[in-house]
Amino acid sequence: MTATVTSSREPRTLAGRLDPVRVALLEDAGSEADRILTEARHGADEAVAAAEQEVAAEVAEVERRQAISAAAHADQVRARARAEAHSEMLGAREGLHQDLLEAVRLAALDLRNDKRYPALLDHFEAVARAQLGPDAQVERDPSGRGGIVAVAGTRRVDYTLTTLAERALRDHAEEVASLWT
Repeated sequence: MTATVTSSREPRTLAGRLDPVRVALLEDAGSEADRILTEARHGADEAVAAAEQEVAAEVAEVERRQAISAAAHADQVRARARAEAHSEMLGAREGLHQDLLEAVRLAALDLRNDKRYPALLDHFEAVARAQLGPDAQVERDPSGRGGIVAVAGTRRVDYTLTTLAERALRDHAEEVASLWT
């Protein structure tokens, strides 16, 4: 019988003999996994940083547009307020002008109560006849407006108190306008 002797240096099984290869492969795989993980983390960090920069740029752009929009809106509000104030001022001026015109008309009509009023009508009639001729038709105190209206053919003169008062106010328009400024 021959005995088989195994050397103590030879690994006992195939699995035992592959242990060093397996350890080396695991170490390589671990190193490769660490490298891949490090690259992935680095890539993710770069992607997050780029996304944050992009978001920051978009937020800045939105804020810039909002600021422009707010400024434009504020300009519109100010312009509208100026226009409304101007309109109110013009309305107030027009109201004052109408009040003044009415006061001037009433003051002119009050001349009818003056004892010299008949002489004033005679003077207006004489001026009208001098302008239109002796055959002019003269109406005294037409429609309660005081004064006279004279007509000769197609020509007509109006010396009513209200018309003369309005003309006087219109002739002094610059002086009246200075009241508002």
